[in-house]
Amino acid sequence: MPLNRRFALVVVGLASGLAVCTAGGLLSPRSAAASLSKRNSGGEIAAQSEVTRIRAHFDSVLGELGDHGITSVTTPRRYARLALVNTLRAYSERGVFPHNYDFADAPTPYFVDRKTGTLCAVAHLLESTGRRDIVDRVADANNNVWVAQLSSDSAFTSWLDTHGLTLEEAARIQVPYAMSPSSERRELALNLAAPVTMLVSASTGVWNAWGNADGHNRVGSIVGISAGVLAAAFNTRFAMGPDLTGAARGVGTVGVAIGGLSVALSTRALMRHSRYVAAAQEGERARQVKRAELQTSVAPILPVGRNGGTGLAVAIRF
Repeated sequence: MPLNRRFALVVVGLASGLAVCTAGGLLSPRSAAASLSKRNSGGEIAAQSEVTRIRAHFDSVLGELGDHGITSVTTPRRYARLALVNTLRAYSERGVFPHNYDFADAPTPYFVDRKTGTLCAVAHLLESTGRRDIVDRVADANNNVWVAQLSSDSAFTSWLDTHGLTLEEAARIQVPYAMSPSSERRELALNLAAPVTMLVSASTGVWNAWGNADGHNRVGSIVGISAGVLAAAFNTRFAMGPDLTGAARGVGTVGVAIGGLSVALSTRALMRHSRYVAAAQEGERARQVKRAELQTSVAPILPVGRNGGTGLAVAIRF
């Protein structure tokens, strides 16, 4: 076996072992097994229950905003504060809140829902007073920021002061969101897809490096390319995940590498397929030429007989 093919087999074989480990959930902190265990232990929260929880939080906050601090606020700021309280009450009653798509382990704030564009309560209050610029800037910097972490944001703290709110009160308004059942199922599917595509990609890579190295099976080469692209795509979210551990990002990087290697080996096999077809066509042409030569080597001869008659004879040239 050529050295480069043997090297490819060793590399892809090792990658297959890592894929098996990942599929077993040994290295991923957000593994499918952990998610499934959480779901089976009763951790799933119904969507309506989540809305009820958030509304209960706002009911408590609205009571606090009405009872505390109002006497220390000057008249213009008092009107602005009361306007925000009314806006918050209407926001709570509407019952449309952002969703947690990414964090199954703990409720997490979202300044702006990255899919629907729904604003959190604090962002909604900012927008209602014409400060969408602050909303967009904060969301772009860290969409999961806690309001308490904005103490150094002078534009935000100035807005709070103008509207008669303190940073502590704004932090109380903010509510973190639990991952919904549908998002958790989607997260589970993505966690499963990453190791599965790694295994398929590694397997097709081995086959295209060895059994299909000449590219005689074009479909197999295309499957290998497709599996490699999917493996790279699904594992990129782990390789690039800033909230994951170094081990998880390392495994994600390996997954991307497996996908890339499978694409390279399968593409090589696919390119060799044209040469395989050309060789087959050349072989067929050679066989046709040989048959033609054999046919032309057989010629009829009509000699004159002793009595003047003719006889049929065949001369074969060797």
